Amino acid sequence: MRILYHHRMLADGAEGIHIREMIHALRELGHEVRVCALVGERSQCNAGHTRAANKWARIGRLLPGFAYEIAELGYNIVGRRVLAANLRAFSPDFIYDRYNSYSTAASTVAHRAGIPLLLEVNAPIALERTEFDGPRLSWPRLAARFERHICGMASHIFAVSSPLRDFLVTQRDVAIDKITVLPNGADPNAFDPHLDGTMVRNRFGFKDRTVIGFVGILRPWHGIELLFDAFSKLNPDGNNLHLLFVGDGPIEADLRSQTRALGLADRVTFAGRVAHQDVAACIAAMDIAVSPRATFYASPMKILEYMAMGIPVVAPRMPNILDICRDGIDAVLFEPENAESLEHAIRHILGDRSLAERIGAAARATIDSRLNWKRNAEAVIECASRLLRGKVSDAPNANVRRPWPG
Repeated sequence: MRILYHHRMLADGAEGIHIREMIHALRELGHEVRVCALVGERSQCNAGHTRAANKWARIGRLLPGFAYEIAELGYNIVGRRVLAANLRAFSPDFIYDRYNSYSTAASTVAHRAGIPLLLEVNAPIALERTEFDGPRLSWPRLAARFERHICGMASHIFAVSSPLRDFLVTQRDVAIDKITVLPNGADPNAFDPHLDGTMVRNRFGFKDRTVIGFVGILRPWHGIELLFDAFSKLNPDGNNLHLLFVGDGPIEADLRSQTRALGLADRVTFAGRVAHQDVAACIAAMDIAVSPRATFYASPMKILEYMAMGIPVVAPRMPNILDICRDGIDAVLFEPENAESLEHAIRHILGDRSLAERIGAAARATIDSRLNWKRNAEAVIECASRLLRGKVSDAPNANVRRPWPG
């Protein structure tokens, strides 16, 4: 198939990994993908993408909230023109769009051209930018109205978790049969359980210590305080445990201060941010990998990459986490927001080496069989094929009348 892939992301974080991996997987299946994006197509050697992303990031930081949202709305004028030009030159079978706030360009062009629009929804962004992350919305009700309209215009939606699907059904009036739950994936080739983490362990002087690790941006909502609390109770006498953070972020200085205050400075390592291609080696240096907290709608990529490396995972028992993990089979889950439960989960793995090995092996098997980018790309193609064969209507949701949200 010929696929026109559109997004309006800077593609410089986890979203960039997702975008790049999905495009690669679609191409590996033999399909032709043309990327239409504000910052161009990202590749390992595309310096132009990085310059464009840095430029738009600087502009975004300088704009006050309402001006940022006006710019988002204004992008649709440019986006429609660029998408229409690509549509004429490329003649795609369908448009694949990564949802972003106020971004109607792809749905408008697809609707006018009479071709399917497959919409990937990774977050309820109108809610996320009100309560969790991203530039704060000046007009949250307008953003929610646009979100409802954009989802309504899609031929089909891929939501990364079942709670996100339920949110779109109950809060954005999307028909449930129009949504497929498609969690994020990991690349089984890039994340190899046989990779030796000795070099990383030697670099940080871990020697024979048992390493508990976290990968990600150090932000308040990642629940790192829960991990600190659990670790301080696990490690009261300076025993053989060590805590490794891979990533940087706005709360790193506070975490370093907390480490010193708890007397754990010699038992906690901050590795800083590393390139994505080096993350696997860092995970290979871990004995247990932890995701202390997740938003209700997320499909945390860190958990999937831990699993791909065959490392036993500890994560909160939440519906979206249960989309990707099975407690006691390929992960050990704890009660959300409960440091004592997190401590118990880690102790459970520490006390049973055979359990740790079984969970790690099962986690890798889950990635190989189900949670990888190739399977996700296959699901997208299968859906597009049904739409193009006419088995599923490619018109906007016929059950609900949706006036333009202007």
